[in-house]
Amino acid sequence: MKNFIFFLFFIWSLGYSIDCESQAIENNRLTLQIKKQNISLSSKNMPDLKIQNMFLPGQIIATSKKETSDSLWGKGEALQVICNDGRKVTFTLYDHNPFLYIHTVMMNQSGQDIRVNRLEIAAIDMSIGNMNKPLNTLGTGGFAPARQAQGSYTYTLLTEPDSQHSILTAWLTQKQGIGLMVPQPAKSTKAYKVKTELEFGNYLVKSGKERDTDILLIGFFEDGREGLELYGDYLAKAYQIHLPAKPEVYCTWYHRNLSGSGASTEKLLAENADFARKELAAFGLNTFQIDDHWQSSMGMPKNQSGAGPLKTFVENNKNFPSGMQHTAGYLEKKGFTPGLWFMPFSGDVRNPHFPKEIFAQHRWTGAPYEVKRWSGTCIDATSPAGESFLRKRFKRVYNWGYRYYKIDGLHTGAPSENIYVNRSYDGMPVYGDARLYNDEYTFTQCFRKGLSILKEESPGVFLLGCSATQNMSSLGAAFGMVNAMRVGPDNDGAIRGVWKSTTAGADYAGNLYFLHNKVWYNDPDPYFVRSSNPLNKARWMVSWQAVSGVMSTTSMQYAELAPDRLDMIKRALPTHSLNARPVDILESDKPNIWMVKNDRITILGLFNWEELKNTQIDYSLERIGLNGSENYELFDFWDNKYLGNINGKLSQTLEPASCKVLAVRPSKSHPQVISTSRHITQGLMDIKEESWNPARQTLSGTSEVVKGDRYELRIIVPEGFDIRKAKSNAGKMLIQKEGKLMRVSFMPQKSGMVIWNIEFKQTH
Repeated sequence: MKNFIFFLFFIWSLGYSIDCESQAIENNRLTLQIKKQNISLSSKNMPDLKIQNMFLPGQIIATSKKETSDSLWGKGEALQVICNDGRKVTFTLYDHNPFLYIHTVMMNQSGQDIRVNRLEIAAIDMSIGNMNKPLNTLGTGGFAPARQAQGSYTYTLLTEPDSQHSILTAWLTQKQGIGLMVPQPAKSTKAYKVKTELEFGNYLVKSGKERDTDILLIGFFEDGREGLELYGDYLAKAYQIHLPAKPEVYCTWYHRNLSGSGASTEKLLAENADFARKELAAFGLNTFQIDDHWQSSMGMPKNQSGAGPLKTFVENNKNFPSGMQHTAGYLEKKGFTPGLWFMPFSGDVRNPHFPKEIFAQHRWTGAPYEVKRWSGTCIDATSPAGESFLRKRFKRVYNWGYRYYKIDGLHTGAPSENIYVNRSYDGMPVYGDARLYNDEYTFTQCFRKGLSILKEESPGVFLLGCSATQNMSSLGAAFGMVNAMRVGPDNDGAIRGVWKSTTAGADYAGNLYFLHNKVWYNDPDPYFVRSSNPLNKARWMVSWQAVSGVMSTTSMQYAELAPDRLDMIKRALPTHSLNARPVDILESDKPNIWMVKNDRITILGLFNWEELKNTQIDYSLERIGLNGSENYELFDFWDNKYLGNINGKLSQTLEPASCKVLAVRPSKSHPQVISTSRHITQGLMDIKEESWNPARQTLSGTSEVVKGDRYELRIIVPEGFDIRKAKSNAGKMLIQKEGKLMRVSFMPQKSGMVIWNIEFKQTH
């Protein structure tokens, strides 16, 4: 009682009100009100979206309101509450900002140190009222009706499918702990309750001190997709992320059955680089990444090692007799960025190469913390010995000349189990039962410290994290620390046409689409075009990667591909750098429609997720994001066919396990380019400029082309026009007429920009 009275006097002395009757803050979009123990949030523009109450674990005993300012988010109003469990919670509304910011600080006036594994931040009771259909949710586990919602990492979105009105709850930062979303049972189909938590592994608040946690966001949106996309922007802003150029990658791993090694061999790799330099480099392929099986066991018999790959990463094995530095130099000489796979934070307690003092320890036994399933023994970046070991490891690989790292077993940067394939949060502990050398670090801080060491010792290296699905603790904890992330499981079943593997990358990357190009590049694993994957399924994979714009990776000895299969890779290189959208992601289990556009053209990717039956797509143009009252011209890339024009609605039938990639442009009274042959995205990237001169009746433009790759412009020519002549600075142009469609083509003699002009005449 004496401590509590002292605590009340302490907070009163800081200017807090202890009556707790009613306080409110607002901006142009939201109003937050605290009345006694009730915390509510309402929208000024969408009265159907409501947070009826946010339940804090402790009882509110004092409040304080003030104006605030932040270097990133600007000016606003803050309402701070003190709870009887020692937490200080600040609710902030910044001017012209659609999110409420919730920041919890733990204060310890108990007279002794406090240590916890996790904290509940708030239980949020939300609703979207007066709607016709039950509500849906989207999270890292995917799409689900609200009553069947799964636990999620990082974010959860509640949405009404017809209006797409949505409430987004998401973690802006995950620097202290892992942000979790735990759905709670709700009686109404139009209400949803989620408990938000942070798991730390270890969170120490010393007596008489206070300690930070992470920032939670809540936002109301007329269109939940816009909310997710804005959240991606805010994450990039909060972590000050500036991504390097996206690589176009060859990986050795998935043709190991042909090469005899997941790393290929020095000889085969050189042959593949020679072939790719001639056939694929001009199209955009620029990175060669060597995978597992390049490393030596350093004399230790494999049957005496721990589970999973060899984890020494010190010297080459017989697959690379000239050494790893030699191979990096050869790849660089051929114009490719050399890339290497390794496991940065993994060791093997059984191998004498690894000093025992570098490892995190099991909490109760004190033994090195070993993940029995594949990942190995976790190296502790908070220990001086662990940090020294890591720095030497990273310098070694860097000095060999590799500038692209695929860093696997990423979750071992903090003591944690391999629970592959992990996607949704099931309520089990995220982190392992372990302790760190420096117990003032949370496990998330340890993870980020390890990645900071890697970045310090590897300046300019592109970092691909692998894989979030081994343990989703490595998803949010890696924000701002890696350039790309493998967001799905291995998909090598697609080599044989296994449908679940064929669609896995699109499935796992789809509900994280808003992170791509902003927080990192989503890597769904390779697409497979070899003949063992049926043509329709190969097209499905390559089309989805091309339209979505994710990381593009292939894994094959290219010379062994049939010419038509090799050509599919050429049509997919490079991937675009625009922000694509899964149009119907808030309405169905798997999005059938993906859209990407620039100021000239819209590309729609239509995907049938059913392997054995047709899918019918009937979707309003307005809901897609086009003008519902305009006519639009369509061209189908794979059928190489003009489909005429549409108005009001898109209607297409997709055969089993198939896709269509449609170029879409508003109908015009003059000629215009509807498609090109260069890329699956049909002019989205290769046409740099296009203009119509009505006085001269001339269509002109600039295209980026590849030497020796016949380039075709597909032009919609309205009735009353005919081509008079066509010319370019690339030489002779051939003209072919197909009704309303004109095909104008030429053979580039060199790679680069070509200026073309097509003069028309009026026929009446």
